[in-house]
Amino acid sequence: MSNDRVVGATRLLYFAIAYGGTAALQKALGFAVFMWLAHSLTVPQYATFGLLYALQVALATFAGAGIVESVIGALKERGNFDLRDGLFGAANSAFAAVSAPAVLLVIAIYFVFLRDDAVTPMVLASVIVSGLLTAYATFQANMVRLEEAHTDSVVLGFFVPVGGLAGGVIAVLLRPGFGAYFLGTSAGLLLTSLMLSILGNGFYGLAHPRGATREILGRVAPFICIAVLSWAGGYGNTYLVDSLFSAADVARFTFAFTLSGVMQLVASSLNQVWAPRFYRLIRELPSNALERRNRRFFLFQGFALGGVGALVLVAFPAALRLFGGNLQAYQGLTVELLLLFAAYAVSIPWWHAQNYFYANNQGRELMNVTIVGSIAGLLAWIAAALAWGVIGIYAGFLLQMLARTIAAFIAARRHWGVRFQWEGVVLSLFLLCSGAAVSRVIH
Repeated sequence: MSNDRVVGATRLLYFAIAYGGTAALQKALGFAVFMWLAHSLTVPQYATFGLLYALQVALATFAGAGIVESVIGALKERGNFDLRDGLFGAANSAFAAVSAPAVLLVIAIYFVFLRDDAVTPMVLASVIVSGLLTAYATFQANMVRLEEAHTDSVVLGFFVPVGGLAGGVIAVLLRPGFGAYFLGTSAGLLLTSLMLSILGNGFYGLAHPRGATREILGRVAPFICIAVLSWAGGYGNTYLVDSLFSAADVARFTFAFTLSGVMQLVASSLNQVWAPRFYRLIRELPSNALERRNRRFFLFQGFALGGVGALVLVAFPAALRLFGGNLQAYQGLTVELLLLFAAYAVSIPWWHAQNYFYANNQGRELMNVTIVGSIAGLLAWIAAALAWGVIGIYAGFLLQMLARTIAAFIAARRHWGVRFQWEGVVLSLFLLCSGAAVSRVIH
């Protein structure tokens, strides 16, 4: 291998570590802030915080959905930097166009669910600003990554959201309350974004060839559909909980769902390490040998998910007692957390199937499969909540993730004959159930 290739490979490895490390650190900081807010806010306040945060996530998810993917497709038709420069300007215009209906949707949700004395128009405005700035920072980080400006991408993807977290914490320290958090978050995001734009991070022009924006917008509809379903199956669930149950149930669901984010972090981080190797091995190994490698990896992933989840189940009741404050209101969530954690265990075949779709350039079919599975899962979630009450919130999330997994696995098996990676699922579920049992015994 030539020196240039070695240097290039080493540079990519460093950036891969930077992407993964900063993403993990950002999630860890966000988790710590959310636990601190649960400790500081009363249960009704934390319930309202959960509903507002769901709106912020909605904007961060919907605004710009599918634009980067559409740009990637359009780049194949543009071979020089000037045209790319113009295409990026069109992408900025498309972002504004997609953001407008997303903001209107959030305002409509506010008038239906949240219009009261506690949630003022100023708080709503800060939620909208923070959601849009979060979306735009993510969008810009992905855009500059297309030009292989990895340093700029890492900086935008990490420092803007962390600036928002810092602003929120400072605001709550100065004036406790959920409203202050969103005001501080929007201020922190805005200041950090302006600072980075002055330093030249990102592309903010609007000039573009005629018709380029329309071309991008013509491709985003399926991605917006997936974004809506993804939100509805995640933090968007808080609004269904709010419609059917009490504010205390909303607060407890928000707390438990935030805590379950550690499972998503473990699963996605491990798959980010495995996926590049899988994409190489699929071209080098026969299917049987490749599936044996898959089995070993997903068995390890199941062990990691089960081990981390079991540790959380055993430790979190003692941690709540140790830190005290309003965290005491979230005791007794062992079964609920077990159901949420189990949802990630049964998703192991999803990661397996997803890698095959991406490796075989079948992203559009994966998108269609995701839509079908997500709709079926969302219906199952609603049915579980209606049939089983509060515990149905958590059981429904498990059913939702299972439905998505089944849809993806069936499609992958039909195309490539993949085998069901049951060993990792069973090991993970066994460890999780063991952790829940130990938690019940010692607490």
